[in-house]
Amino acid sequence: MQNSFYIVILFFCVFSFSLKAEILDSTQVSKDIRYDDSVISVQQFNAQTLENIKLEEAFNYEELIPPDNLWTRFKTWLDDLWDTFINWILQGNEATGLLGLIVRALPYLLLLGVLALLVWLFLKIDMGGSGLKNGSLNKVILTDEQQIIETQNIQELIDDALLQKNYQLAVRYYYLLLLQKLANKDIIDWQVQKTNADYVYEIKNKELRIEFTKLTRIYDFIWYGNFEVSESAFNKAEQEFKKTTATL
Repeated sequence: MQNSFYIVILFFCVFSFSLKAEILDSTQVSKDIRYDDSVISVQQFNAQTLENIKLEEAFNYEELIPPDNLWTRFKTWLDDLWDTFINWILQGNEATGLLGLIVRALPYLLLLGVLALLVWLFLKIDMGGSGLKNGSLNKVILTDEQQIIETQNIQELIDDALLQKNYQLAVRYYYLLLLQKLANKDIIDWQVQKTNADYVYEIKNKELRIEFTKLTRIYDFIWYGNFEVSESAFNKAEQEFKKTTATL
């Protein structure tokens, strides 16, 4: 028991001596610390350069939230619909390589297809609305005007149309006869690509211009109107055409 007491005393003496040696060493080290008293050069930033950097898109960290309106809602709905369609085609797989290129180009291809379809429909439909009329009215289309006005006896065409009681077609021929007479008198310069409004401005005589404008309205109403023309209505229009053509 007594020996154990001496061992504990000896341990504390050795520990105290070691601790004191470490404290002395640390004190000695603290005396060796050197302070940097050199002059520091402060770096300056160009304010204009910073402003220019802020304007660059790469450093714009603001999250722009689009306005909530019908257009943005429609666009979001369309984007979601397109994403769902693509995911359905790809079955959840990622499109890479040639397939990815096709997927990215597909919206533009569809848009081009729609535009091509609209152009095709525009070219197929007669601007005068003849596609909505019966087959007899399609006998005369815009491409036939030059042949009729320059080479044919229009009065005979009028007589044939009246025998068939095709009053719309007869009014059509009456109007072409009017254009033919105006062109022969050099009152207008008839060209197939011109419109009826162009001829109105070419007629210098005020009274004739008024009559031509009235006959043009009658012609547009009867020829382009998708309805049956009665004989009495045609007779009134015919009198107006005959009165004007007789003065040429």
